[in-house]
Amino acid sequence: MAPFTHTLRVRYNECDPQGIVFNANYVVYIDVALTELWRDLFGSYESFVNETGIDLVVADLQIRFRKAARWDEVLAITLAPTLTSASSVTSAITIRRGDDIIIEGTARHVCVDASTLAKIAAPNRLSQALA
Repeated sequence: MAPFTHTLRVRYNECDPQGIVFNANYVVYIDVALTELWRDLFGSYESFVNETGIDLVVADLQIRFRKAARWDEVLAITLAPTLTSASSVTSAITIRRGDDIIIEGTARHVCVDASTLAKIAAPNRLSQALA
């Protein structure tokens, strides 16, 4: 699939005393973008879970901080997800402010049974959506 981009504006409460985005908020930004990706692909994340019985959990998250973002700046969070194993989805992540790269990283999610949280193969619906 083509990379997916979601934009958001940095809110004042997301900044630290230095006036820059507090580092943990980038994880929230990534999660917001992933939620919007699922909404784009499946109607909503909840719809995907209800229809497939499969949930995704974070197994690994790597972030490299390149530059600082500040209050009121517009950031573009780009995700390029691929099915990297029978049960894992890995997303390349880039957060930009215009042409400036703020964050680079990857997130790996593992498919699990929504009831038991046992690892399970990705459903065809997911692999087709990410193809």
